[in-house]
Amino acid sequence: MTSSSEPSVPHSAWDAEDTLTFLPLPQQRPALLPEKPALPTGVTVTHSSRFSVPASGDAALSARTVARSVLKLLLGASENAERTTRRVETCLAELVAVAYTRTSGSYLVCELGSDSEHVFVTVEHQEALPTRADETTIGLNLVKTIADDYGTHIVSGDYHTWAAVRRV
Repeated sequence: MTSSSEPSVPHSAWDAEDTLTFLPLPQQRPALLPEKPALPTGVTVTHSSRFSVPASGDAALSARTVARSVLKLLLGASENAERTTRRVETCLAELVAVAYTRTSGSYLVCELGSDSEHVFVTVEHQEALPTRADETTIGLNLVKTIADDYGTHIVSGDYHTWAAVRRV
């Protein structure tokens, strides 16, 4: 067996004199970089998430399952967040349970949003929801009891029924 020698690299290419040296980062922020903006007093950033659930008898359960994960991100993990989550899930489940009987589509679009004082629940559907129970449907009794405010508005021909639940 014969061995072939690899071409050698001259050592002068890697001499210590040719290495790069890095200066330490400045301790103060350069004037060219902007400061982090501060919000004016009384203004808060809102967060929201939209998701869809099949318009079926399991719609309320599906919505609650998704909502629990979303609310953990929106509210964090604390005892008060858990109480608020239960109240929001209850409102959402009732809205979805009534809305799936009033939609012609195969999915219901739900939205959860929050600001510093409330969590907002919205469900999109094709027909107006009953506010009182009758012989064919349930009303929004839990929403009326739990939510600080609720209502319906029409956007592009679809009804958006919403509820605002105060954060605990």
